[in-house]
Amino acid sequence: MIILHGLLGSSSNWRRIARELADNCRVITIDLPNHGLSPHIPDADLQLTCDCIVDTMRSTGLEHAVILGHSMGGKIAMQLSSNNPEIVQDGLIVADMLPKAVPPAHLFILRACEQLNLTSATHRKELDQMLARAVPQFETRAFILKNVKRDQNNRFYWQVNLANIIANYRMVSDAPNLHLPYNGKTLFIGGALSPYKIASEETLIHTWFPHAEIKTIANAGHLLHADQPREFSTLVRNFVTYK
Repeated sequence: MIILHGLLGSSSNWRRIARELADNCRVITIDLPNHGLSPHIPDADLQLTCDCIVDTMRSTGLEHAVILGHSMGGKIAMQLSSNNPEIVQDGLIVADMLPKAVPPAHLFILRACEQLNLTSATHRKELDQMLARAVPQFETRAFILKNVKRDQNNRFYWQVNLANIIANYRMVSDAPNLHLPYNGKTLFIGGALSPYKIASEETLIHTWFPHAEIKTIANAGHLLHADQPREFSTLVRNFVTYK
C-alpha cells in the first residue's frame, strides 16, 4: 500500500496508521512534491504529481499497489486510477475527497502562512499567536506549523514550498481530469463531521468508481484518520483483507 497525504501534510502524519496496517501489507508513505523531504518542483500540478508517483514506484521496483489518498492525496489517487489503472489494480482508497471541484477553502490559510514573519520569531509559540489571527482552531494551527523547521542557524523556515503550492492550488480545488471509470475495487471513506459529505455523493462516486463502497466514520471531520484512527484503520484493514 502507498499512502498519499493531503495539503500541507507529510508522510510523518501517517506513521500511526502505517504501523497499524503493517500486519496486513507492506505500507509505504511518501512525501508529495513540495512537501516534507521531497524536492521543491515548480508547476507541480495534478498530472506532474501523478508522474512523480509513477516514477517513484518504478524506481523502487513496484509495479502495482493499493493506493490510499487523503484529501489532496485522494484527488491524486483518483487521477492515478484514470491515468495508470494498471498500477492501482490492487485497489483504491479515497479518504474524504470527491471526484469533483471543491471550493478553495484552504487558500486563505495558505495566504496567512505566506504572511507569517518567520524571521521575527524566536519561539514556536510566537508563530502560533501570529497564525491565530487567521486560523482560530488550535488543532489546525498545530498541523500547519509542523511544516515550520529550524535551519542550522536556529532560524525558522517553511519546509514546504508555499509559493508553488499556492500557484498550483487548482490541484486541490479543481475536479480530477478522469477519462474512464475505474473498475477496480474501491473504498471511499468520509468523516461524518466533514464539510465534504462523501455519503451524499453516491451517484457521482459510482459514475466514476462503479464498484466503490462508501463508508462514514462517526465523530470524525476532514482529518478522519487523526480524529478516529482505530476506526479508520479497521475500515482500511478490512478492505485490504477482503481484497
